[in-house]
Amino acid sequence: MAGRMWLYAATALDLFLLVPGFYMAISAVDVVSRSERSPYEVGIGVLFFALPVFAIACPLAGWRARRLRRPTRNVVGLFAAPWVYAAFLVAFLNYG
Repeated sequence: MAGRMWLYAATALDLFLLVPGFYMAISAVDVVSRSERSPYEVGIGVLFFALPVFAIACPLAGWRARRLRRPTRNVVGLFAAPWVYAAFLVAFLNYG
């Protein structure tokens, strides 16, 4: 039962990431729509659009991996992936 509680907590944390992810994706689409649509700007928009997709897809894949009895490190990696990607985007914004 304790393992299932960790999965629920990880799912809630990943879904918590949806709100800032949607905000960043909408802002990136707005910036791209007001720009000259160079490949660099479109690429940046795609990077920020991927965060909400990860925040939805990774918990679903994590639950499926658990149901299929995949190794625990794979399940943990799937739940941690959106947070690692969000940290990358924050570092990209600050130092890019």
